[in-house]
Amino acid sequence: MWKGKRSLTRREALAAGGTASAIALAGCAGIGNGDGTSQFGESDPLVTHERFGKGATALTYQTSTFYTPIESESDQPAAAPALRTQHEEWAENNPDYRIEVGYPAFGEWKNNLLTSAAEGNAPDGSTLDSKWVADFYEYLEPLNEYVEDTDDFFPFVRETAMRDGDLLAAWKYTGCRCLYYRQDILDTYNDGSPPTTWEELLTVGQDIVENEDMDAYMFQTSAALGNLPYFWSSGGTLVNDAGAPVLDQDDNRAALVAALGFIQDLVDTGVTPQRVASIEEVEALPREGRAGNLAMFVGNNDQIERNLKNPIEQDDEIPDDRWQRWNVAKIPRPAGGEHTTGVGGWTEGAFTEGNSGEAAAMKEFIARFVEPEAMGRYCEAAALLPTRESVFDDSDLYDPDTPYQDQFREFLQDGVARPARPIYSTIESEYVVAIENVVTGQSDPESAADTMITNVNEEYEAS
Repeated sequence: MWKGKRSLTRREALAAGGTASAIALAGCAGIGNGDGTSQFGESDPLVTHERFGKGATALTYQTSTFYTPIESESDQPAAAPALRTQHEEWAENNPDYRIEVGYPAFGEWKNNLLTSAAEGNAPDGSTLDSKWVADFYEYLEPLNEYVEDTDDFFPFVRETAMRDGDLLAAWKYTGCRCLYYRQDILDTYNDGSPPTTWEELLTVGQDIVENEDMDAYMFQTSAALGNLPYFWSSGGTLVNDAGAPVLDQDDNRAALVAALGFIQDLVDTGVTPQRVASIEEVEALPREGRAGNLAMFVGNNDQIERNLKNPIEQDDEIPDDRWQRWNVAKIPRPAGGEHTTGVGGWTEGAFTEGNSGEAAAMKEFIARFVEPEAMGRYCEAAALLPTRESVFDDSDLYDPDTPYQDQFREFLQDGVARPARPIYSTIESEYVVAIENVVTGQSDPESAADTMITNVNEEYEAS
């Protein structure tokens, strides 16, 4: 298993600002009344925003307000009841323990947590963005004894969250990116089939632009994860096993140039209007699609439920059933390439070593996030996708009204996770700049690729 300590890089230390030790929730937080009894009575709720359980021994945990079990405090209130049920079950099963919950400021959370872990002062557990996991490999405790059937997780989960047979993070939900298309439009211009290759997309897109009063194909230039499939499906790799960027290697540079070249072709042919560079809101493209101004776009899986079927802003002039004209497919790939989709989501990890009562209680708490029943309840309530294949099969656990679940499940087999490495944030931002420069005509694909490579490598060397 991946354990041991490492020194923070100069960049990490500076980013943390030396404040992690002061604010981290550390270790076992103490004993209720000092005599082994709990300070909480029968009238106290079992689960609150700041506390899960009522036991005398306190454990510490950091998370986001997206994941509080209290609806009035939640940024995702529809999912709060599912989490409350889950935490109440844990508390009833662990009456000697309670979890004291902290909600760190997002911008400081990762770096402060990393510093705390390096100093041996990490909380007992924490929520972790999936792209953070690799930075915490050496500090996270294995969950194997508490999580059954790890083979049930999708391949991208096992690739990211497991090392040397140890499950180091519980990946509790995910999402994917896909092609949304107007079935009635494709019935006219492509015999009803969505385009599967770049060449086919360009051909179909030009036919649509020439004959219909709508844009053919749109994507959000600022959404790196939605656009990385162009690179990945061209055979590209972002980083090596050590976390170093490898974009300057011949095959990877060629994949980057190919991805940017395809984007240039989209604009040059008129399949994608140049104004795509100004699209900033994630809801903008499904809104245009629902209004009848767009034939195809790349979006997140939840946009069928949130933006097409049940839009946030209802327009009475648009029939409620117009969403049914939409279907989903894999993102087109280059000829000979493999379909890919970007996947994200959040995980849970335990830092307390060993199998003491405290460690076991925290690991059981973490493991509950990926138990099929709990995962199904939560994903259905939050309109998210499970990371276990079996959850898709059990309608008692996960039977949402959201359309296209079978397709999304298939897409997840091609899922590629963001590299859980510090340099990824730079790769992501530079990729967005490169795309926008190509779309606006400020750079050709080769120049944009080389500038991106130079900036990424310089940032990595400086760290």
